Amino acid sequence: MTDKKYYVLKESGTYSNALEAYGLAELILGLTHEKAKISIIDKGIYYELDVKDMELSEIRYFDLFPYLKKKDDKEVIEKGIKNYIDLEEEKERKNRYNDYLKKINEEKKKAKSLPDAKSILAELDKKIKNYEDKPIKELDVITGINQFKALDMYKKAYFNLYDNKDSFQNIIDVVLRLYSDTTNNIEEAKAIISDLKKKRKIKNIEKVNSLQLYNPSMVKGAHPQKSNDITPKSVDEFWLQECLKIAGSFTSMVIKPVQIAKQKWDNKVYVFDVNNLDWDISKKIFNEFKKLLKGNTSIRLDINSVLLMAKELIQHREEYKSNRKFLNGYRPHDEIKGFYTVYFKNMGNANSPTNISFIELPLFIEINSDKEVKDWIEIIDEHLKIINNIRNSISDQDESGNIISLLKTYRQFLTTSDMDYFYNFIGQYSIFLMEQIAKKNYFTKPFSEKLMEVFLLKTDSKISEILQNQGFRNIAKAIRKSTISEQYAKSKGQQKYDIRYGLAQELLRKSAYKEDLIEFLSEFIVSYNQETAKMAEKDKGKVRATIKQQDLEDLVKLIDEYDNPSLIGKLLCAFGYSLDRKEKEDELAEDENNELDEING
Repeated sequence: MTDKKYYVLKESGTYSNALEAYGLAELILGLTHEKAKISIIDKGIYYELDVKDMELSEIRYFDLFPYLKKKDDKEVIEKGIKNYIDLEEEKERKNRYNDYLKKINEEKKKAKSLPDAKSILAELDKKIKNYEDKPIKELDVITGINQFKALDMYKKAYFNLYDNKDSFQNIIDVVLRLYSDTTNNIEEAKAIISDLKKKRKIKNIEKVNSLQLYNPSMVKGAHPQKSNDITPKSVDEFWLQECLKIAGSFTSMVIKPVQIAKQKWDNKVYVFDVNNLDWDISKKIFNEFKKLLKGNTSIRLDINSVLLMAKELIQHREEYKSNRKFLNGYRPHDEIKGFYTVYFKNMGNANSPTNISFIELPLFIEINSDKEVKDWIEIIDEHLKIINNIRNSISDQDESGNIISLLKTYRQFLTTSDMDYFYNFIGQYSIFLMEQIAKKNYFTKPFSEKLMEVFLLKTDSKISEILQNQGFRNIAKAIRKSTISEQYAKSKGQQKYDIRYGLAQELLRKSAYKEDLIEFLSEFIVSYNQETAKMAEKDKGKVRATIKQQDLEDLVKLIDEYDNPSLIGKLLCAFGYSLDRKEKEDELAEDENNELDEING
């Protein structure tokens, strides 16, 4: 058996070279009849493809990517193309599926008011899962090729290979030589191709311009002195590289429509960036990830993509599947670093890249024990549920006003692993949560107190003394009993105490200074205890516990020791506006958004 290494330089600063590396991996798999074992490793300035069992006997032509057939496309018949995607047929399949989703959504809306709603909704979800005529998983990519007016160039790249089936060996020799060292000498490869054309060993080679979808930074005008000079015109590119990028896009690219107005959409493209992972595992993870990624707003898609990918990486580990012990220090980030993203603005006649960025998987997700595997899956699931229900109505995913501020703050935390952003988020979210519950928007969910504690101890060990302080816990519980717990009690006709609206805002405002925070908490405790005592006199039944003087003294001591009143205030919000296990079970149940994403494009 032969082992080989191949290299793809990282020159673009976008997903362009990642696509090229993934396309090369797909080419090698095709050449070895899927027998090669390929690992892709990010080496900083290039991707290294470590190939085991690279046995090349007789090289025969195969389609590196499918042909895209338009209506009345005669070339399919004339050239005998067997491997194609019928664009018209896929469009009709998509429309049928969307009609089916609309029908299911209507049934779900009716079912929510029925006594056995839970079982009916589960059955409807099962119908969706078992629906047989779903659109192909590559639909977003082929739709993007159409929308980005890249179909002609795509076909040129396809025929450059297809028309040279008999001399495929010559082309493969050029490709493998090009990537055999870290120089990636494109000019040498072009010269060899030119020489092969002169000797008539290859034929019908068409010039292929840089396709905007695969080379967002290579569009003419993308780096002009005046930013409004960007145009959709393309620049020349080496066609063999473009072929690899096209092939790579089918196994690594997600194109999601982003709604900016009624019936008006932009596009956001995501391509994962391998850090160190076997290519066959990468593709399996990507396929699962792509099925699960939902949303039609930019920031929410960013958050969902990062959390879902981290979860999929954990669950695809052999240790997880076979219930074996994880290696200490395992981090999803070590296998997939994050996502290259490009936001394409719909300019009417063209799509123009307006934002090129990279969102990183969090460094703080680290597994050192079997218990931590379960913890992190539960934490990720809860955060996904919280984030996707930050909305003003159950069917609205808008990102305006305080919602966009909340989501941006959480995204900054997630992609920088800076806990200060999370503390800022949780302070803002406490206010938003109370506002939503007051409006009876029960789809907006509180965090679980238990998971909040587990999460914070994993991500910020320096606060463990605060979380273990009994005074802190008792005062946080009193905040909870005065706010969300009592609001939920009100919704069930069981309210006994005043609901303290605006408490989170006041707590955060007073947390700027130590003296103000202590004074505020002292006044809150006096008021809380007085109300509890009055209720005890009025109602001889069970009443909530009062706050002891020792609780306040313990917390004051912490405030002095940490000398960070703002942190203490935000942590009080984090725990004061979370629910414990029993309260979560008693929480007024209302389904989260069960609307099903239609496929746009």
